[in-house]
Amino acid sequence: MEKIKVYVETTSKSNIPQSGSSGAAGWDLIAAKDCVILPGQTKLIGTGIKTAIPAGYEIQIRARSGLSLRTSLRIPNSPGTVDSDYRDEIKVIAYNTFQIIDLPSLILINPEIVEQLKGYRVIDGWTYFKNSQPNVDLADMDSAKLKKQLKRISVYLDQAGDPFGTIKIKKGERFAQMVVAKYYLPQFEIVEDVTLIGTDRGGGFGSTGKT
Repeated sequence: MEKIKVYVETTSKSNIPQSGSSGAAGWDLIAAKDCVILPGQTKLIGTGIKTAIPAGYEIQIRARSGLSLRTSLRIPNSPGTVDSDYRDEIKVIAYNTFQIIDLPSLILINPEIVEQLKGYRVIDGWTYFKNSQPNVDLADMDSAKLKKQLKRISVYLDQAGDPFGTIKIKKGERFAQMVVAKYYLPQFEIVEDVTLIGTDRGGGFGSTGKT
């Protein structure tokens, strides 16, 4: 198998990407710091590494399958691209797809969640909003209408005061993966009719049928 050299700058050797097996294409990325991602929130997670790779290659950032299966953590731009001339820290865009108002629907699908909620404190959405957004000037919005709407929502808080569905990535945890891939530089040429080149299958977006 062809190998290429990837130069890595890091303040800690524990941040070096890790391989799960000899045949794995993806190398696990390690969180450089603790990161809390609230329901519906998007954050950048730093890896603590900078890389230099040969021209003609890219680093693709992807989700770890197990983490995507067990949690609501998603990488919205997957696969993200780290170009060969990028020299800053690699950071991963992480999105928590869970929404606070989704909890009742989730319980219907997974009744066992009720047991998990026994250790949570319950407050209404209006109280949570005021506590979590202290700098919002309520005078600039229709607070009476907003209060009425949010009062109907129950927010379950853990011991740290974070709502159910919050994703907590610990420093040193594997949370994403990278794949080093070769790419080709296109040479664009203007033509009159691309259907005359190669084979034209006749459309897309379901044009070839359902099966």
